[in-house]
This record gives sequence, structure tokens and C-alpha cells, in this order.
Amino acid sequence: FTEVLPPGLPPEKVRDVDDVVVAGFFSPSYWQLLERVAEYYCTPLMQVIKTAMPPGLLARSQRRIRLLHIPPGAEIFLSGPARQLLSLLQNSKTQDYSWQYLRRELGPTANRGLKELLKRRWVESYLEQPKSLGPKLRQAVIITGDSFADLTERQREVLEVLRRHGGEMWVTELLQLCSASSSVVQNLAKKGCVVIEDQEQLRIPADAAVPNTWNTAPPAQLTPAQSRALATINSLNQFARVLLHGVTGSGKTEVYIQAITPLLAQGKSAIVLVPEIGLTPQLTDRFRARFGDKVAIYHSALSDGERYDSWRLMLADTPQVVIGTRSAIFSPLPNLGIIIIDEEFDASYKQDQPAPTYHARTVASWRAELANCPLILGSATPSAESWVEFVGYPSLSNSITTAPTHYLSLPERIGGRQMPRVEVVDMRQELHKGNRTIFSQSLQDALLAMHGRKQQGILFIHRRGHSSFLSCRSGGYVVAC
Repeated sequence: FTEVLPPGLPPEKVRDVDDVVVAGFFSPSYWQLLERVAEYYCTPLMQVIKTAMPPGLLARSQRRIRLLHIPPGAEIFLSGPARQLLSLLQNSKTQDYSWQYLRRELGPTANRGLKELLKRRWVESYLEQPKSLGPKLRQAVIITGDSFADLTERQREVLEVLRRHGGEMWVTELLQLCSASSSVVQNLAKKGCVVIEDQEQLRIPADAAVPNTWNTAPPAQLTPAQSRALATINSLNQFARVLLHGVTGSGKTEVYIQAITPLLAQGKSAIVLVPEIGLTPQLTDRFRARFGDKVAIYHSALSDGERYDSWRLMLADTPQVVIGTRSAIFSPLPNLGIIIIDEEFDASYKQDQPAPTYHARTVASWRAELANCPLILGSATPSAESWVEFVGYPSLSNSITTAPTHYLSLPERIGGRQMPRVEVVDMRQELHKGNRTIFSQSLQDALLAMHGRKQQGILFIHRRGHSSFLSCRSGGYVVAC
């Protein structure tokens, strides 16, 4: 892009580009998103790209040290650091260690010891190529015709099973189903009855295997509040920020599903973020019951291979719904129609380490702006930032965009169910009444009544840990350590 080298850069330091591996892999708006994250969070662009891609796809080579031949007794001529390094390598089964491990074990003296051993050519330093991710291949057997002669009874049985399963099966499944040996299938291939070839098998997460319930759930009847919220969301055909403030059990998930339905029909995709991995199965089940195999999941609990396959499927220009934790905001969907952040107040959307230490809600707003699609923030208890922006004090709002905002409320639970009764007990008053236990009298009465009815209960402890501070039970003064 430039004809003149920067000042102070010698020409011999510049190398020619050997080859362009791929061009135009991501859309321009996706590159803009990555560059914006890198700039805002003060992180090198390459680090942001690694965050956006599946783990292992851009793995680095590893420097390793391998022990070579050493003359017997020659180690007495070595210095202390070199002798320590040599001892570590000799005690290894492979006589080979990563340089990172050796440096961690020996500390600052590792470099001096390595230079000494390299100079004597008693060890060698080399780069180990990273294990690259790739498609998972599996042998499949495919039938090639209808009528065959000169077959044994066993071979005919195997072919009949293969026909009943559509003429194509994985070899291992066919052998298991027929209780046959691999030689039967090999002989069928030699006679030209079948073809055995390697095919890719997608690594589908275990909790995704529920095909018998897919596409069976009809849309639920919406309440008036849900209908008004859905009508507003469906009317948005460009970038806008929406706060869907619904009490627990008010049907926010149904609004999400019915808002996504027309977008899939238009060939657009959706991203749905949840704060914790543990919340993905129940949400995924709801979405798969409505959208079937158009739903993909993406989070760190998946294996590297599963994330790699899910990520590659997102590159296809087909409508799909991606459900995942904060890293799913970087899903490379080419035609994005809506972004939904459920429980948007949750602190888990903020990445603490490693860099970039992004907040998924902020990145989602940028991505929705670049894709020109609505961003839906759903919560029963909105974050203070969202409350100020959508409801509270516009003069205090420090919105990261100037997009139109919409506040949608779902104030009632489905079916008119009552909210659970909450009672706050002042334990200082309990102390004045002579109750010196950690349980209030009302809680003790409730537990005894529950026990009498042979029911069960759960007590939630507000935090783990012990005695981080001392509170005066009379005045409430906190003595901190």
C-alpha cells in the first residue's frame, strides 16, 4: 500500500509476500468490528482475531529443546545452570521438553545454561508445529446398485440392511448393526457392490441430539403486553436499541422466539447471548423445539473440534440462530438480522482476562450498528446503565451510540401467576427480642411448618467464605479487616 519505506527501516529487513492464502474471508463490517474492539480495548488486532476465532485455529509453533549425544562423564565441565538443564532433559522419558517449561523450572539462569549446551552441540533447539484443527473424517459405505450376483448369504444380509437405511451408512454402525466383521464389507467393495470412502462427520455437541422433538412446538398465545412488545420489535428494520424489561415468568423467551421467526424466513440470522454456560441447555431446548437444526450453540464448554465445526457452519450463507455465551458475539454470521442479550445485567458478559477485556453488551451494540439490525436487551432487573439510558435520566446517559431506544415492559407473569412473597427481616430487631441465632424467628417458624407438611426447602447462602467482616448487631457498624 506504500511506495516509500518508513524512516529508519532498512530495505533488507522487508520481505516479499510469498502467497495470499485467502482474501475477503470476512465481510468488511466484521473487520470493522474487530478493529473497533482492538482500538477501544487497547489490544493488538491479532489478539482480537484470535479471540473471535475458535481456539486452536491460530495456534503458535512451540520452541522445544531436545537432548543429543553427550560424551560419558563430560557434564563435569558444565556450569551449574547448564548441568541443571541437562539433568531435567536426561530425566525426561523423551529427553525433550518445551523451552517454556524449562525456563519456568530453572528461572533466569535457563538462558545461560541453554547457550552453553547449544555451543557444545549437546542439545538442539527446534520449532514444533501446532496441531491444526480440521474436519473429522469417518469411513462411510455407499451402495452402488440394485442387483448383484455371486454373493454369500452374509453379504446379502449386510446389503439388505444397507438398503433399509437409505443405501449409505457409517462403516462402524453397519458392522455393529449386522454383527459382521470388516472383511464382509471389504469383499463387497472388491465385488463393486459398495464404495467405501472418507466423509466428514460434524462434531455435534451431546446436548444437541434431540431430533425427535424438533419443529413440534407451536407458537404460544401471547399476552397483550407480549403482543405490544413483539409488534414494536418487528417494526424495527434498522439499528435500534431495545430494553425488554419483563418480570420473571413474563414470557421474554417467547417474545425472542417469535421475533426471530420472520427473520429466518427472510434468510437472516440471529445471535442470542446468555450469561452462563449452564443456562444454554434450557434455552437451546426451547429454540430447537421451534427452529430445529437451524439452532447452533457456541461456548467454551464445547471441545475445540465442536467449536471449530460450529464456527465453520456459521460461515455458510444460511439462516441460523446461534446461542452462546459472550464469545458468541463474534459469530461470523454473514446476514445478521437481530442480536438478543438475555439477562443483560449479568457481570459475566464482561471479560476479565485474557485481553481484550471486552464487554459483550458494548460489542453487541457496535455489531448491531454495523449490521444495521436491532439489539434487544432482556432482563427482569436491568443494569443501572441500561436503566439510565432507556428510562431514567437522559442528561446522565452516556450511551455508546446515538441509536433510537425503545423501552418495552412485561409487568405481569404468564397466566396471571402471583409473584412469590418476599419478607425482609431486620436481624437487629431479632437480637433485641432475644433471638441470638443466625435464623430469624419467622424463618424458623416457616421451616418447622414446612417440616410438618413433609415438604422440602432450599436455603441459599449469600456468599462463600467466612468472617470477612464483623457487623455490630446493634447499630449496624461494619468493622472491616
